[in-house]
Amino acid sequence: MRNFETGPREPEEEIPQRDEAENLQKELSKKSFKEKHFAEVQTREAPLRGAKNSEQTRGETFRFERGQILKGYKILREQIRGAQERGEDTTKKKGLLKEIRSRAKVLEKNLDELERQYYEDVVNVDIETEFGKFSVPVVELDLKKEEEKDGEEDKRTPYFLLGSVATNYHQTAALSMGLALEGERVLVPAWPEQAMVGRPDNFGELLKQQEGLKLHEEYAKQTIRQMDLKKVNLMGYSMGGAVSLELAQDPDFQELQDLIIVEPAGLEEKGLVGIGKDFALSEGLLKTLPYSEAMIKTLKQGARDDTGSIKFLIQDGRILGKKHFDAEKLAKINPKGRYQLWVGTKSSITNDKTAEKVFLEADEIRKQQNPDASPVEIHVVEGGTHGWPSINNLGFSRMLKEEEPKEQVSTVRISDLENSAMAGILEDIKE
Repeated sequence: MRNFETGPREPEEEIPQRDEAENLQKELSKKSFKEKHFAEVQTREAPLRGAKNSEQTRGETFRFERGQILKGYKILREQIRGAQERGEDTTKKKGLLKEIRSRAKVLEKNLDELERQYYEDVVNVDIETEFGKFSVPVVELDLKKEEEKDGEEDKRTPYFLLGSVATNYHQTAALSMGLALEGERVLVPAWPEQAMVGRPDNFGELLKQQEGLKLHEEYAKQTIRQMDLKKVNLMGYSMGGAVSLELAQDPDFQELQDLIIVEPAGLEEKGLVGIGKDFALSEGLLKTLPYSEAMIKTLKQGARDDTGSIKFLIQDGRILGKKHFDAEKLAKINPKGRYQLWVGTKSSITNDKTAEKVFLEADEIRKQQNPDASPVEIHVVEGGTHGWPSINNLGFSRMLKEEEPKEQVSTVRISDLENSAMAGILEDIKE
């Protein structure tokens, strides 16, 4: 059950607002030219409710979520007024409005709680690696943490999320928030390039010496170990996807349960210039900057504090421009739980055809070596750019919890993945 529902519903209970919810969902998804390119619907900048720091304000992604709630209200109220003027029965529409209000009240409280956690539920994890000592800030997102559990053991396996290049948890807010709203416990570390991380004085030189992903793999593994996490669902996005693939090959990493790889880098030889062009021009200038929602959820997110320096980004780009994985290497991966790959058809960073080919080849080798190995599920998102996991975070997080598809390679349309919690509320009402 989602964390913005008011309670369970009996399976046989009729949902009289289903058709109305579907209609509102369609209207909610429509955008004016101004919304699409200049000013997405958001609430004004306001203090974060419940924060210890009274000057802390709500981040862009959270203001977007609240703005979509208000947009839904406005559309539905206009529909009710129009129906009344035409002398039509408005019972179902008013019932839908009441249902949305009760769920949105829970949602808004949860959004504030999660955003508070991004600032206040952070621990510094001190680790030792062959590259030196690091003090790693890790945020824990968990809407169930304060609930009464009646003494029951929490059997959830936490998600350990490795975000895109040189990011911290504020800059992965859209994706990690989506997982947390689905009731998951989510742990997100800051990458060592961030100023908020305690790191060796010669870190820049260490990074410059790297030809592969060993430093970042060791950084992630030792953070998990030091936090005493016996089991983790490892999710990696973009650079985090590449590091997760590297870590998952480590036979010593026995904590791994589910493995979710999203838009991984490192499947092709691109070079520094090529990967820079893909990120800055193809994905950034053409697919992100012209669209306000993409800007909010991929660049602005929760906060832009403590971003890594340009010299570190250049070295990361040099590393990510190399080809790190082929079928033989990927065949060594055997998670204990589910194994998922997610790629978008319009991504400039990860070519969906290349990814599908190499992962299927690796799976054949894995089957020969270990017939009981969990097969890789390949999910192709039709129309998804590299930023789709953040833009459509709610729909993506929902689909992660669905049953394994019957086909090894499945396709989902980007329009079928909710892009806001308001859209998620309507999806729940329809079901």
